[in-house]
Amino acid sequence: MTYKDGRVCEGIWENGKILYEGGLDDNEKPHGRGKWMCSNGTYEGEWKNGLRNGVGTFKWTSGSSYEGEWKDNKKHGRGTYKWSDGRSYEGEWKDNNFHGKGIEKNSDGSVLYDGEWKDDMFHGKGTYNYENGDIYTGEWHADKMHGDGVMTYANQDIYDGQWKNDLKDGQGTMKYHNGDVYEGKFSNDKMHGKGTYTYAAGDLSKSIGQWKGGKKCGLFEDIVRLSKQVYYDNDEVKADSKVKREALDEDTDTEDAPPSKRSNVCVSPPQV
Repeated sequence: MTYKDGRVCEGIWENGKILYEGGLDDNEKPHGRGKWMCSNGTYEGEWKNGLRNGVGTFKWTSGSSYEGEWKDNKKHGRGTYKWSDGRSYEGEWKDNNFHGKGIEKNSDGSVLYDGEWKDDMFHGKGTYNYENGDIYTGEWHADKMHGDGVMTYANQDIYDGQWKNDLKDGQGTMKYHNGDVYEGKFSNDKMHGKGTYTYAAGDLSKSIGQWKGGKKCGLFEDIVRLSKQVYYDNDEVKADSKVKREALDEDTDTEDAPPSKRSNVCVSPPQV
């Protein structure tokens, strides 16, 4: 179209309104750089054979936008998508899906997830920051924690081990914020199988045995702390002092206790 002032507009028109302004190929399809205006938004960028190909920006009437690479009308390559509420994704794409490495941010700019994606899902290695303050760093499969990973809880408890479908499952170590540590097997998010629970305080030092559903079940080896009485004089131990070793709690089994005296019931570990 040629305007009265001599300007020439190359594009596509419909019912007297311009739909596309830019380069055209021999078949009068968008090709090169151009701007397409439609009912749900506007695309401005590169075209090839009538399709969005190359680098361009699409702004939807809803307020969302995408700026990046395209292939055959699909978001493909590297690009940034911004939702109308301020959230964003910046990273790699494949066939209109988050795919590869990318970062999703909350509306306030804080990072929600930083890692690998597949078909719009967390997949591979990545870090997710939960709203309650928990942080998981590790392996993912189809949007679920799966494989090896570390969860640092908001209360400073830390689990380092294996996961299955968002649950602790397999070999792992749970370090509680009070200093207690469990190292052993997990199943369905609970201590299950052979494991050792080390207590940070109290008469009982360690419990070693088989766990079931988060509770002690069967024969356990309980190791207690021992004390000794020593006589001091001006911060010096007297050479002739009488030393006596005794259990802090006579009712607690020691590692030398006969099996008949060791715990053989299912009990829960102390709450932490």
